[in-house]
Amino acid sequence: MIQEYLVATDTEDALKLKRNKNKSVFYAGGTEINRLNSKVDAKVAISLAKLGLDTITDEGSYIRIGSMVTLQKLVESELVPQWLKDAALFCGSFTRRNMATIGGNLALMSDHSYLAPALLASRCRLLTANLTEGGAYSEDNIPIREYHAYHQQFSGTLILAVSLSKDSRYVGTSRFANSSQNSAAVTVGFGATQNSEQVIDHVRVFAAVHGSAVQRLNAVENAIENGELTTPADVQMAVQQSLSALDDYVGSSAYKRYIASEGVAQLFAAFLKGDAK
Repeated sequence: MIQEYLVATDTEDALKLKRNKNKSVFYAGGTEINRLNSKVDAKVAISLAKLGLDTITDEGSYIRIGSMVTLQKLVESELVPQWLKDAALFCGSFTRRNMATIGGNLALMSDHSYLAPALLASRCRLLTANLTEGGAYSEDNIPIREYHAYHQQFSGTLILAVSLSKDSRYVGTSRFANSSQNSAAVTVGFGATQNSEQVIDHVRVFAAVHGSAVQRLNAVENAIENGELTTPADVQMAVQQSLSALDDYVGSSAYKRYIASEGVAQLFAAFLKGDAK
């Protein structure tokens, strides 16, 4: 339960407060911190509202999205690609979309994340801020796959912005839940590029599986790039065999593997057809 609410004056102040306050968390939209049965265990909330991280800007070769941009602002922006708007709209509540932020959704990297599978599939980059062991302020620009792979090591890191390249990469995402208000059993993201000689590369396949975290399916990615999986049916079978899933109240492990494999196969089919995203 939150017992103290602090407002950071700038990014360095936010990081210092996070380091010095026991059981503290960065407070963005607050949708997870204030959620009933939330897994966030904190006593101190550090508000990021005054840090100016709520803008979307065109930077030439890429789009910069501040970490405090809400899901609704993603939906309404002309600069945001359709695949990211699709992911934001997985959140069925207009009220929640006006509170939840892109940075908060990524920082949680939860098994019911709306955005993580799509953003990971996009190969975007994250601008982050941190304090060295000696207390010096530093910023970095890292690939999102690194943030996912070493998520626990980034617990004290502040996401400043998401950088989306304007290249011709295909990105698609699908969510499977009983309704837009229920927790998803599975959310998948698929991304890849294809050159003029029909060579497929830079494949990314991710799945947020309820009860089993956000997973990268490296074996499936490599098999597609090596030409071992060439049809949606091939991809469907490979995903079903590669995915880890547990039985719980949203569905059986077999069900989760099935719908995840169907979702990725459909996205792969759309990619082969050249559907723009």
